[in-house]
Amino acid sequence: MKRLLTLSLVAVLACGLSWAHDAKDPGAPNPSPNAYTSQAVGHTDVSVTFGRPGVKGRTIWGEVVAYNGGDPRPWVAGANGSTIIEFADDVKVNGNELKAGKYGFFIIPSEESWTLIFSNNNSKYGIMQYKAEEDALRLEVKPEKSEFQEWLDYRIEKTGMFTATVSLHWENVKAGFTIETPHHKE
Repeated sequence: MKRLLTLSLVAVLACGLSWAHDAKDPGAPNPSPNAYTSQAVGHTDVSVTFGRPGVKGRTIWGEVVAYNGGDPRPWVAGANGSTIIEFADDVKVNGNELKAGKYGFFIIPSEESWTLIFSNNNSKYGIMQYKAEEDALRLEVKPEKSEFQEWLDYRIEKTGMFTATVSLHWENVKAGFTIETPHHKE
């Protein structure tokens, strides 16, 4: 019995070592590192979990992230799977009611305007099974020119005790939305 357990352990370790050996470079850093940002707005916690691809000398808007004029396929608004936005309480997003919870956040960009999508499908890989009927909210916003940003970033900036803007910044463009949180905790 002892010998069987020893042989089983050796086999498991050998499989693990061969798997690690086959990896290209397990010690290499992730080229699009994962990130998380959060902010208390009033009594409500707001957070964004996303992957941070770099510009790396490329043209992002219209090339790396294609404009979807005739083919409105959403982009995951980051890297390494879906971007997830979470609201601890019900909020208003650009004046529209949105329930507390986690949402997959997607964007359909064009040169003139972007469609921002809050999807009830908040799976890390929700874009793989994206269905418009799972959208909780869609907004149209205008992207703006901004200072150069090498690594994709999300910023939550308070604008008042119960209000904030949430914006994506990457390359030389930013776009986002406003949130208003409840004035009291239930």
